[in-house]
Amino acid sequence: MVKSICRRICSIFPILVISVHLASAQSDEYTEFNYGQDTGGENWIQSIRVSSPAYRSEIRGDVPIQFKASGMEHASAFCWQQPTSQFPNPWGHDQNLSPDGIRLDAGGNGSFVFRADQFPNGPINIRIMAENAAGKRDVCELQLFNTGGVKWNQGIPNNIPDPALGMELIFADDFDQSPSISNDGRNATYMAHKPRFGDFSGWPFSDDLEDGEPFSQTGTWLKIAARKDSRSPQGRTGLIASVNMDGKGIWAKAPCYLECRFTAQSAIGTWPAFWTITHLDPGTRGDELDIVEAYGGVGKGNPNHPGYSIVGHFWGQFNADGSKKEHPNTVAKIMELGGKSYWSTTFHTYGCKIDLQDTIYYFDNIEVFRHPTGEISKQYPHCFLINYAIGGISGWKIDLSRYQEGSDMWIDYVRVFAKNPVPDYTMAPPGTIPGLITQAIGLNFSVNDDESTILKSTDLTGEPMVSQRNWNNLTGAKGSVDHAIDDQGQPTPTKLEWKVPAGDNDWRSKTGRDWGFKNENLKLQKGYIQAGGTLTIQNIPYKKYQVYVYLGADDNGGKGKVTLTSNSSSSKTSKDCYYQLGWVDGRFSQSGGISPEQATIGNFVIFPDNTSKDIQIDWRGDLEGGWTGVTGLQIIAIP
Repeated sequence: MVKSICRRICSIFPILVISVHLASAQSDEYTEFNYGQDTGGENWIQSIRVSSPAYRSEIRGDVPIQFKASGMEHASAFCWQQPTSQFPNPWGHDQNLSPDGIRLDAGGNGSFVFRADQFPNGPINIRIMAENAAGKRDVCELQLFNTGGVKWNQGIPNNIPDPALGMELIFADDFDQSPSISNDGRNATYMAHKPRFGDFSGWPFSDDLEDGEPFSQTGTWLKIAARKDSRSPQGRTGLIASVNMDGKGIWAKAPCYLECRFTAQSAIGTWPAFWTITHLDPGTRGDELDIVEAYGGVGKGNPNHPGYSIVGHFWGQFNADGSKKEHPNTVAKIMELGGKSYWSTTFHTYGCKIDLQDTIYYFDNIEVFRHPTGEISKQYPHCFLINYAIGGISGWKIDLSRYQEGSDMWIDYVRVFAKNPVPDYTMAPPGTIPGLITQAIGLNFSVNDDESTILKSTDLTGEPMVSQRNWNNLTGAKGSVDHAIDDQGQPTPTKLEWKVPAGDNDWRSKTGRDWGFKNENLKLQKGYIQAGGTLTIQNIPYKKYQVYVYLGADDNGGKGKVTLTSNSSSSKTSKDCYYQLGWVDGRFSQSGGISPEQATIGNFVIFPDNTSKDIQIDWRGDLEGGWTGVTGLQIIAIP
């Protein structure tokens, strides 16, 4: 009977095959990709308490394990073990530490001996499981550090991983010595916070306290220690980022490959992750690749996660019909892969290859998911972040009380490969250097005798990802330019002619409200041609390009339409893009839609993937609401 119950407990943990249901407390921003479920865990309770050895303590040799499982009748224990002559599987295997079960006395007390020298050296996780006849069950993950044992799978492998073949190793950290971490990342390898954006953990990401909290190094591992104590009554935990507040550091541009090997504890509120981002600042569009987001904890109202989550985010980006770009995602059911062990059971390697066609995710060098690479990821490098969040914007509750308000994440190594390294790349704060990384021609509709609408050659403006200098000022309601200058101030063969409908319509060239913009951005957005107009552009010097059309208005926003007509020797083709100009706090935000009803709120639209040498832009800003118009355009080369 004891053996059968032990086998049943083992078979149900950690996989719970339950329909997905999201926690109601989650942030709206995160509900779309948190694939835990908060139903179906009613039978899981917290019963087990370990009295010896201390949680997260160092051990070696034969170690008596003593615990109490109140209300339980039977118990068992498991620990992941390296390959042995009896079990030579190179992945290792889950070793039953109590083949005959662990008998509990009337008070639920039990014990067994853990022979540490027979198990891996370094961080280990002993899982103690218990159940009673009523079907209530529990699992307690006892994190320990084995100072003896067998050295196995430690440190950076000698081989180049298959996804990185043909690439150059641009960064590696084996954590065999204390890493350089500073609070702002300056004069260090890592920054202890999310650069320039803000942290998101329920237990805050701490500064590097320089006394082993929350970061410390032992052997070949970096430990991130999550703790709540008298020193940090709100809790503390850790994050490391590969770039600093100035946007300098380790960046990898596609094609590239990044991987990290770590383990952590699955407990209520734990949220370890390895992920990448292209942009650092609030309000900017960018790509985020969540290579692994692991949600810990079982029981009612907890994630009960069958593996870990993978998500690609295309923040602030829209499809041609105005809908938000989808966030491709999956649940990696790792108990069916490789050695069939959970993310908290032993170390695993999580990787991501960002190619120019697909972005591919790996678990222990096994492909688990892919999706088309985002347009921003094709052009902009990624930095990486590794963190041990505890609750926060994930929405999941926190309860580490049975673990004495502590939990550890152990990172073995991280390494980055790239085909074309960009060692000098910097993601400077918006407005300090051009965001444009190709070539462009910028056009600004200015107003006669109004200096506040005229851009100087040194003025830097435009949507932050494509901001540029050397804008062409197109003054008044009509006019022409024979040789527009590009973002470097060089003349091009591009000819411009703009006009409004015939008649007494010069009033359409006017100044609008600021809509929250300031400085150079306000100059671009203040002057505009209201209600309707036409801009003809000839001899565009780029083989392939996108067109950004910026929008403005007086005091009232409204809906309108921009049409791009491509003129070639053989045919004309037109594309319509509807918009809804509204308040977005002085930030550039993309609008767009295939109808007025579907148009999203924003202040610019994009026409991607154009190839014609000659185009015409027409707009109507009087479809609904206040009269709106066009403040400027950019013709941006696509490499």
